[in-house]
Amino acid sequence: MRILIGEDEAPASKHLARLVREVKPSSEIIGIAETGEEALNFINEENPELIFMDIELADGPCFEKLDKVKISQPVVFTTAYNQYALKAFELNSIDYLVKPINKENIERAFEKLDSLRSRILEEPLVIAKELFNQESFKTRFLVKLGQRLIPITTKEIAYFYVADKLVYLMSTEKKKYVVNYSLSELEELLDPKHFFRLNRQYIIHHQAIRELEPYFKGQVVAKLLPNTEEQVIVSRKQTPSLKDWMGN
Repeated sequence: MRILIGEDEAPASKHLARLVREVKPSSEIIGIAETGEEALNFINEENPELIFMDIELADGPCFEKLDKVKISQPVVFTTAYNQYALKAFELNSIDYLVKPINKENIERAFEKLDSLRSRILEEPLVIAKELFNQESFKTRFLVKLGQRLIPITTKEIAYFYVADKLVYLMSTEKKKYVVNYSLSELEELLDPKHFFRLNRQYIIHHQAIRELEPYFKGQVVAKLLPNTEEQVIVSRKQTPSLKDWMGN
């Protein structure tokens, strides 16, 4: 199999090439493109059978270049972030690997490629969405504690809230951290199966809600864990959706 790698960092491209060769010894790395422009030239001239493409290349996001042409080859995107997954649907992507990448990630990507080939007559976008399933949503956040950066998984998050024009992450261990996202941005990044927007101030994880108390004219007060300093009031309009979400 003839494979193109798009990656602007030499250590990362060497690491990826090594993993690919371990998983598929018969594969041939036909080139390593450091820019989107180089990647397009390789695609047009060499016609690779599979592309591993870092989203952020030396000349900017690869989407800016790849959007200009029709990509017929399957693409495995690699990135340090996972908020680009939905955009990748549009570019014939079969997988979306968040760095650091290991051998199991590469094995999974090739398994998905085999699955795709066996179902080639099906609608491509439907297949792509099936293959991505849970990869579309953010699964961890990097927060700052003093001079250190700490990864926190979404399973460790109780809720996000707004206070003094800042957005905070409250962990299940009652620790809070500032995050550089608005609540609207977080709504797009978080899995709605696990997170719910209560109001303008709060997005909660399902494990954080302790109980609902009747309030005023159909509104409810959401009691959260860890406890909040203020009452968390949910509007009459939002309450039915909240109850449905809690029951599912």
